[in-house]
Amino acid sequence: MMIENLRKYMRLVDKRSCEHNVAFKLLYEQRLYGACAGLIRQEIDNLMRVDYLAFHIPLSDRDGLCRDALSGIRWEKTTRGGKPVSIQDVDFHTLAASNHSWVSLAYGYSSKFIHLTNFWDYDCSDPVVTMPAADRQQVISYLNTYHGFQGNTLTMDQLIEYLPMVFEKIRSNVEFYVSEEEGFLLENL
Repeated sequence: MMIENLRKYMRLVDKRSCEHNVAFKLLYEQRLYGACAGLIRQEIDNLMRVDYLAFHIPLSDRDGLCRDALSGIRWEKTTRGGKPVSIQDVDFHTLAASNHSWVSLAYGYSSKFIHLTNFWDYDCSDPVVTMPAADRQQVISYLNTYHGFQGNTLTMDQLIEYLPMVFEKIRSNVEFYVSEEEGFLLENL
């Protein structure tokens, strides 16, 4: 079975993830937290795509999809009516959420830093307080579970302290999928 393009794609994802890692550290050191959140969103993008390949595409078909991606061709899926349509970010996002319960919330809120929203005013007013209470509690729960957060309430300043851990958790998940020797993308469904 040919997996040459799959391996190239894995290297590309790894390269992007490593660059994100370096950039995140530099931006965080400079207190450019909005840009850090944008990098978290980009790393989630890596995770969603490798998750899609690993859990929704048979190993025998992954090389062809990766060849397409490496050639600049968008991935497609076939509708129930048999029509091919491009896979959108929302499709990747929905599918990844079945394996990573936190991805929807992290994707949604880090996207607020990709777009120009009130979240960019984080140094003057706390955008965390504008989050729906249920979402804020879910963020607190995830921070408790995955990162040892001890509080029952959350502020933007507290969230900023946890950004490096959040980024690293996502990055390490990506690394697990694309590890050159034993990457999860090399496993059969």
